[in-house]
Amino acid sequence: MRLILLLLFFLVQGLGFSQTIIGTVREKSSGLPLPFANVFVSNTTFGKATDKDGKFRISGNLPQEIEVVASFVGYITEVKKVSIRGQSEILLDFELSFNESNLSEIELKAKRDKAWEREFRRFEEVFLALPDDSYKPKIEIVNPWVVDFEKVRVQNGANYLKASAQEPIKIINRALGYEIDYYLQDFRVLRVGSRFYGQVFYEPIQGEPEQEEAWDLARDENYYSSIRYLNQSILLNLADTKHFRIYHAIPDELDRVRTNDFTRELNKSIIPIANDSILKRPLGDGNFRIFLPGRMEIHHLDKEWRNDYYTNIYHAISWIQAPDGYYDVDRNGVLLNPTQLVLSGYLGRQRMARILPLDFEPKTDFVVGSMTEEVVHDQGQKFNRLREKPWITTNKPYYYPGEAVWIGGQMLYQEAIWSDTLSRVVHVDLVTPDSVFQSYQFPIENSRISGGFVLPSDLPVGNYALRAYTNWSLNYPASDQFHLEFPVIDPRYKPKPENPVEDSFMGSVEVTETYSISDSLSYRVMDLELNFLDEFQNPLEAKFVITMTDAEEVSFLKPKSDLESSLNWFDKTLPKDFSSEWSRQIEYGISVQGEFIPANRRQSFSQRITVVRGDLEDFGQVKSDSSGRFWATGLYYSGTAQIAIAAVNEKSQPFGTVNWIPMPKPSPPTLIPTLEYDLISRPTESQFLDTSGDYILLEEFVKEVSKENLSDRYGYSEPDRVMDENSIKLSTTLCDVLQRMGFNCRSQRFGNYTYGERTGSPLLIIDGFKYPFLEGGEFKEMLDSFVPQELESVGVYTYGNMVFGMAGYAGVIVLKTKRGQKFTVDSDRKFNSDGFGIFPVPGFTDFAPFLKNPPSDQYLRRKPTIYWEPVAETSNGQFQSKVKVPYGTKSIHIRVEGRSDDGEAFSKLIKIEL
Repeated sequence: MRLILLLLFFLVQGLGFSQTIIGTVREKSSGLPLPFANVFVSNTTFGKATDKDGKFRISGNLPQEIEVVASFVGYITEVKKVSIRGQSEILLDFELSFNESNLSEIELKAKRDKAWEREFRRFEEVFLALPDDSYKPKIEIVNPWVVDFEKVRVQNGANYLKASAQEPIKIINRALGYEIDYYLQDFRVLRVGSRFYGQVFYEPIQGEPEQEEAWDLARDENYYSSIRYLNQSILLNLADTKHFRIYHAIPDELDRVRTNDFTRELNKSIIPIANDSILKRPLGDGNFRIFLPGRMEIHHLDKEWRNDYYTNIYHAISWIQAPDGYYDVDRNGVLLNPTQLVLSGYLGRQRMARILPLDFEPKTDFVVGSMTEEVVHDQGQKFNRLREKPWITTNKPYYYPGEAVWIGGQMLYQEAIWSDTLSRVVHVDLVTPDSVFQSYQFPIENSRISGGFVLPSDLPVGNYALRAYTNWSLNYPASDQFHLEFPVIDPRYKPKPENPVEDSFMGSVEVTETYSISDSLSYRVMDLELNFLDEFQNPLEAKFVITMTDAEEVSFLKPKSDLESSLNWFDKTLPKDFSSEWSRQIEYGISVQGEFIPANRRQSFSQRITVVRGDLEDFGQVKSDSSGRFWATGLYYSGTAQIAIAAVNEKSQPFGTVNWIPMPKPSPPTLIPTLEYDLISRPTESQFLDTSGDYILLEEFVKEVSKENLSDRYGYSEPDRVMDENSIKLSTTLCDVLQRMGFNCRSQRFGNYTYGERTGSPLLIIDGFKYPFLEGGEFKEMLDSFVPQELESVGVYTYGNMVFGMAGYAGVIVLKTKRGQKFTVDSDRKFNSDGFGIFPVPGFTDFAPFLKNPPSDQYLRRKPTIYWEPVAETSNGQFQSKVKVPYGTKSIHIRVEGRSDDGEAFSKLIKIEL
């Protein structure tokens, strides 16, 4: 066995004897030699320029299967695949053809529009480095203008974004110390993944001794974390390698849901596999075939890493899978066909920033890496990734005093992956350059914004703006606030209409409309259908705001602050000299801040602060800091509520004094966007207004809706996950049920989620009755009192927990029993507010939602806004609605504005004559 291992070691480690490639590069049409042409072995540092006679000579210990590349500016690059096995010298000649399709520099630069910029950012993330990779600032493309993009339609297949380059892409990698020429052959980004392929030449950078030493260390560390070294470990049967541990990931069973606990999953969903038990076979040509029994989980034992997959594992994890059951490598562990292996997790992070040339050999045998060396921790880059900005629009382009205003919109995130941890409250101010007239706040749900308010009837006419921001965005420059022009006009006039034809911006999105009109007793009914298509005429999913106005009554004004122009914010990174006190925190609901003042010097400023809304409708606890300041967030209510606040000791007795500090508003903006327009007279008989009183639901309609909601979910939205009786009975305990739903009964948490400063146990709701703020022992005792056989259903809320306020910070568990309420409800329980400070704290702004379904037996009067839906979205590329149109309406403007799920902005104005 030892002899076999030694032979295998030499097969794998040895690059063989030195080989030499000689030849000539000529011009194909004339046969003349091409001096100073580039010739290199792809993915290596072996390369030469031809001499004055077009000749070249390359020598070195080369891989057995290679691609040799010849290139010259203005000519088509030629690639030849060569097997040099058993040969000491190879003769290889090239004939290059003139490239007549080269684009001029002017033509290429003309393509650098906004869409190109967005595609190039995607290209860099796929090609160079992930956004959080510490290498990203150290690698750059120095000739980006050579890259062009197109969207390719595939018949009966997946469409994709394609990148091409007429010249080599020149890259400087200051993290590993290479200058790289990349001859791009194929690059595509699909909805489900991405891939790129080309020929690469590496040239080491010459630096100072200290710099070269750092490069050597970085190269070695990336080598020992690579798929190439993993393959070498498998070929060498290194069962106890200090870098890797391999597990077979077993597919999930129907009656078991995977947990985040490594110890619970070991030998259940992941089975340890020794390297020497993985089947590999020589192919007879110096290469090897490695067989995988399924999806393999790779633990990088020496790579410290933040871990979202296991709660008790602190190193990097990868997964590899061979769709055909095997993949082929050469004796150095290099993949012969990269498409044979699917990489994800840590290995899936590999980009050009971390890929080494094939002829690289490490200088050390062991390198310990850590997350701090791998992921960006630069404060400027970190906080740039956490930026957010609202975009809002309104149902009309201008208003009259006393009118109802409906707003809709969505949040923009520098990195959407962080959206679920950022703000859930948006603030909207009605401002001029001199003052803030009114302030409103609305919830952010699934990154969408919906709300409304009523203008004061005595509001002076003039140019205003709506300023939208989050509390967190106030830590950033003013450019992270959004301003929407907001003219308020004398009711006797209206703006002279602009030409609406110029208002459409569609990019690669196409919106087509079909409709039909029918009459009823009280109004007309329009059956409207909008179809959203991409440039290949495929259905496109999108989220958008749609408003329909009476075209005779509401003049069209082209907005300046549209969504397309707002997307320019993505290109504005934080300035290098940016600094912030970071005094503004992220709001997960209505927030309360204040200070605690001790009653005497013996008491500490740092105390547990109790916050109560009303008569225990909501409740939470936070900790004041060393100066007595505290911050609580997550309350959920509309209007103004009485909030009780106090520091409470172990006997539930308040002590000391608390002061509530209202949330400070930012100063009025120095400039606001304004629209230019001319006014024309408005006939007295058609001075219609949008007033909120016309949109109040009838009492019996409210009762009917409430009754329906209460019968199903006690008035709450649908849980994030639900298990019915048939699924529950497969478990022996309630903890087993909850474990299958992502809950850890030992830590009493849902996965790795943390909501608020002090989460405690999740909110427990049993047959509609809440049991909030149970201590750990009480919570466990309550769960243990149930057996699965007596439950009808179990639901949990994690992402959808906002409606439960502070009580639902740690998530919510809803149990519905077969026999109804198991515990006695103390209906006389009252909150004793003695010793608490009571403060009126404004909540979300009350507003009357736009009524899209008026009563059929009441005449629908004519009005400016006919239809409003701020959170519209498509299903299979379609949006359908029945629109109630008042009699007397002769023409309608339909405006849609939003983004496709691919991030493409669009807006369109459609005019319909009735």
